[in-house]
Amino acid sequence: MAMGYDLMVFEKGKAPVEQQKFMGWYNEKIESGCGNGISYASEKLQTFFHSVRNIFPPMDGPFAPDNMAMENPEMEKYLCGYSIMEDIIYLTFSYSVSRFAYDVIKRAAYFADVGFFEPSGKGMPMFFDSLFPMLLEGEWFHPRYIDNFESVSEKLDDMDKNGHSYFYITDQVGNYIQIGGYGDSYTVEKRIYTSPAAYVHTKAQYSDMEIVSEEGAVTIAGNPVRLKQSQILTKDVARQLLLSFFQSVEFMDSIEWAGMDL
Repeated sequence: MAMGYDLMVFEKGKAPVEQQKFMGWYNEKIESGCGNGISYASEKLQTFFHSVRNIFPPMDGPFAPDNMAMENPEMEKYLCGYSIMEDIIYLTFSYSVSRFAYDVIKRAAYFADVGFFEPSGKGMPMFFDSLFPMLLEGEWFHPRYIDNFESVSEKLDDMDKNGHSYFYITDQVGNYIQIGGYGDSYTVEKRIYTSPAAYVHTKAQYSDMEIVSEEGAVTIAGNPVRLKQSQILTKDVARQLLLSFFQSVEFMDSIEWAGMDL
């Protein structure tokens, strides 16, 4: 199996935050470290390991798959080399799963409250002190990273039926909120991760609304999208939902999030 894509997770309290000092700490760890069993690692790194070892099975050791499973081509590409130390776990993957590994390992680090670093990338080590900057993408503008809500509010005010009818915001671990519509008729849905590889996908609706008609429609990309009347939201409510996601807080009692059939 061709291996070569590397990621690392680390104990946040042991690593310097400043980039240059972090790289010095990282290089020292890599040069002096050697592989150990998972019981040697810190408690948080053990939590991380056990959250991903069934997704990316170790190539060897007590948690490695049996020989028959190892020969399965589908499983083989997900095998991972784990180099475990007290403060870090270094992971090596096949390039064929690099994007998937990046996303899952980053989320697993977030859930285990450890840091995340891509040695071969150009990004900074992630300590998850916040989930900013967030990525703002839409139908009529180029994607860009944002750290203030004003940019979101401006895009909401720009929405119309002529090609300005949807956009979405994605945070650093892959949660997103999406809005479609224009005028005073919008639909809002979100995806929230509950574990490194599992999420819930829901649509906002009024929880206390007396429905006059069973269905209505919101126009997105020139096409009417049929919805329950309770899922067609005003602009003010849509703005508050976007702000709530941006601030990582819950919204008003009059809104609930209903599961979606995907």
